[in-house]
Amino acid sequence: MPNSDDFRVKRIQKMLLEMAKGNFFYSIEPSDKNDNIASLVVLLNMVNEEIGAAFIHQGFANAHNTPQCVIQLSLILDAQGQIELVTNGTCSLMSYLPKDLIGKHITEFLSEKSGKKWTKKMAKHLKRERSETVLFLEFVTNDGLVLSKDCQLSVYQALDGSGQKILLDSVFFSKGEPFDTGLPKKTLKVTKGIKEHKVTLTPEDIQIIRDVHDMIINNLEKDLPRLNDLARQMGTNEYKLKYGFKQIYGTTIFRFLTRERLRMAKTLIKHSTLTIKQIIQMTGFKSKTHFSRAFKDKYGMSPTDLRS
Repeated sequence: MPNSDDFRVKRIQKMLLEMAKGNFFYSIEPSDKNDNIASLVVLLNMVNEEIGAAFIHQGFANAHNTPQCVIQLSLILDAQGQIELVTNGTCSLMSYLPKDLIGKHITEFLSEKSGKKWTKKMAKHLKRERSETVLFLEFVTNDGLVLSKDCQLSVYQALDGSGQKILLDSVFFSKGEPFDTGLPKKTLKVTKGIKEHKVTLTPEDIQIIRDVHDMIINNLEKDLPRLNDLARQMGTNEYKLKYGFKQIYGTTIFRFLTRERLRMAKTLIKHSTLTIKQIIQMTGFKSKTHFSRAFKDKYGMSPTDLRS
């Protein structure tokens, strides 16, 4: 039988690694125990929440942007888990149209692990007339990206007599305007170096580009879809996405992806016991040769030399 304390310590280690990567949406469910490990879990969750509220992650925490608004993921389901209602924010986050979500079972849009967790937990809560709980779930978007978040689940009785319903709610922080960047409040003129190539970015366009940025950060192990497909899924066009991203972040989308993958790999090499092979898989590189060459070009030493 596995040691319970060892398992709890490993969960703490995973949470610390997530925080080191800049993921402040990860938290640990408190246990029924009353010991030092349980106290540490409570403290870590509090620290994680405070940091997440104060900073927006860009591979590492930084203070260039502050959270100003939230995008809400919200669904109403029947007692069997069939989706009955979704918000526009949910469709935007998941890259699905409402018709692709409504009528489907929630587990079709969860990772395998989260699907099993949903089935097990909700069987217990649906035995009560009303109940509330928080469940950490991994949603899989239409293009295979993963959105991980604590979700508030509320079981209630519908007023129209149609039986039990499940309300699923969660929020994702969205960045506000960067400090001291000189960005105009209404539009942003983007140039490619010559006047003929000019695009006007509205605040909505800028927000889409920032959403792409966050999607990359949260899914470094995933390959990006083609830019025209990504642009269409996000509600813009390839031209605006490419040149808007470069104007705002100073580099191309694919160079940014490689840079952040290398930054994450460096953190894991220095501060974890994961093997180089595991790190390569976690950061989305196709081969050890490609990874080693890119890492040495960036940091002037091989991954093995950094760890030794």
